[in-house]
Amino acid sequence: MSEYWSRWNRNRLSRRGFLGAAGAAGAGAAALGLVGCGDDDSSGSPGNTATSTSSGGATGTASTDPKDLKNLSLEQMRTLFSGERLKDLPGNKETPTKGGTLRFASRAPVTWDPTSPAGGLMASYMWANNQLIQIKVNDWLKNPNFMEFEPVLAESMPEQPDKEGLTYIFKLPKGIKFQNVVPVNGREFTADDVVYCTEVYKKAPAQSPTFEAIDKVEKVDNYTVKYTLKEPAAWFISNLAIPFNWIFAREQHESADGLAKKPIGTGGFLFESAEDLAGYKFARNPDYFRKDPKTGAQLPFLDRLETTYYPNPAQSIAAFRAGEFDHVWPQNFDTWLQVMESNPDSVTQITTPPPSFQPYIAMRLDTAPFNDPRVRRALSLMIDRDAIIKSLAQSMAGYGYGQDWTYFGNEWPWESKELGNYNKLDIAEAKKLLDAAGVKNPTIDFLFTQFAGFNFEVWSAIAGGWEAEGIKTVIDAPQDSAKWQSQFYGGTYKALAGTGLLGPGMDPDTFAYHAMNSKSPKNYYKINDPKIDELTLKQRQQLDVKERTATLKELMAYDLDQVTRLWTVTPYKFNLRKPNTFSLVDTEAAWNPVGWGSVGLDTAWKKA
Repeated sequence: MSEYWSRWNRNRLSRRGFLGAAGAAGAGAAALGLVGCGDDDSSGSPGNTATSTSSGGATGTASTDPKDLKNLSLEQMRTLFSGERLKDLPGNKETPTKGGTLRFASRAPVTWDPTSPAGGLMASYMWANNQLIQIKVNDWLKNPNFMEFEPVLAESMPEQPDKEGLTYIFKLPKGIKFQNVVPVNGREFTADDVVYCTEVYKKAPAQSPTFEAIDKVEKVDNYTVKYTLKEPAAWFISNLAIPFNWIFAREQHESADGLAKKPIGTGGFLFESAEDLAGYKFARNPDYFRKDPKTGAQLPFLDRLETTYYPNPAQSIAAFRAGEFDHVWPQNFDTWLQVMESNPDSVTQITTPPPSFQPYIAMRLDTAPFNDPRVRRALSLMIDRDAIIKSLAQSMAGYGYGQDWTYFGNEWPWESKELGNYNKLDIAEAKKLLDAAGVKNPTIDFLFTQFAGFNFEVWSAIAGGWEAEGIKTVIDAPQDSAKWQSQFYGGTYKALAGTGLLGPGMDPDTFAYHAMNSKSPKNYYKINDPKIDELTLKQRQQLDVKERTATLKELMAYDLDQVTRLWTVTPYKFNLRKPNTFSLVDTEAAWNPVGWGSVGLDTAWKKA
């Protein structure tokens, strides 16, 4: 039996003990500080402490005095506010209570149709639907930075009866019902629904890359589905868990309104209303089938989800401070400190950025001078990433690179030493490379995919650094997103494009084959290298984890040497919640509550 997905998870999870021990040994004073703050004491709040001198609040948090927090390093912040410590919050030792409304900032999507061109965005709104398998998102994860999967509309992870890894058999539970909403009217979910959705998704923009390997999907009986692949696909199961592979009903899809106006599925929350530039509302589904994995209680716990859209992040911060929101995302370190000063009992989690969004600068490798690796290396060597991290990111960022570090056993994103010879500052070497390439004082068009915010500032700083060395840039930062989308996705940008879009995806194949293979429609950089083609194709068919890892490491080293993209810095995120709110944890690729973590809101709860 081929069990690639389980062997992959075992390979990653088996390293946790070592990683945890190494992290504790290297944390120094920060780790010792945690011991003194009630790590094993229910009166403390592990993971949300700096010293032990403060009021405590609803969850018993220790000191949140900004004077104690402002000088912490990134490594100390990651230790003190690690998501794996959330399970030790005092409230998580109590039995979850039902009731309450979860309020947060979010904008209603333009469409609720996961089969539409905007289907990739639907992963942030999966409250009315479920999938065969999903990401685990709750406060009791052993380590949120390592993705784990769980069966939801399947009884278990799939059976794989053939050694070649071409067959996946899903057994479905009996008695699961769609929501009691017209035109589906609460009928039972069966294998026919899985087959129907699969055939639709094979042609859908966002989902087709996941389902492209499927030769046929068959209903064995009402509660059994069989997938047969065309060829081995090491990426299939992990991509199947991306939260836009919703199971929907044929009746709704074929109705006059289709899927666009509202979601109807088997999920924990019933859609009520939505208004563009305002927000949306969902209510508990009384017929939901899932039970809480920890207590066995009927899910969901919450009565309602209600959102408000604010175009200015400062308005969301003000709403959180005033008690109108239960969750907020401070955009930078200073803002977080300000919230902690006004709301010292807030629960903080420092979240790793996802591999699918690693800010970088794309280059048109099919045009001069970017078809010369010496020029690409020179441009990279002229980027002062350390200065950007210290100043613009206030030290809350790391080195970026678009490949899933957790697949290689790393808990946190890449270190500088892991990213080759050109992800550092070396002006003298850069000028030698430009001279050797015969490039002197060029003028380069530079498209920005953001017109404000952190990445805008980073790209502007990089352009300023180049200008200081005689490389002029002509910056275009359109406020109309349609303009940059057509240029970037259409591959018509002239030279450079500042972006961060690599996914969506949770498997190394997203960042290997889909990003770099010459035949991939997502190769927005015009990479055309026989060695890259060979390695990206090879890794996606390797079911042995060790063999695939070796291939991916070889690919990564070669890609970094060729500098196919200019990697910048990856900012960390502050996940901030009220002290009476639980299971709003961020994982490596699933931020909450708006993000891929939306799949976990059926286990979220509020203490009255």
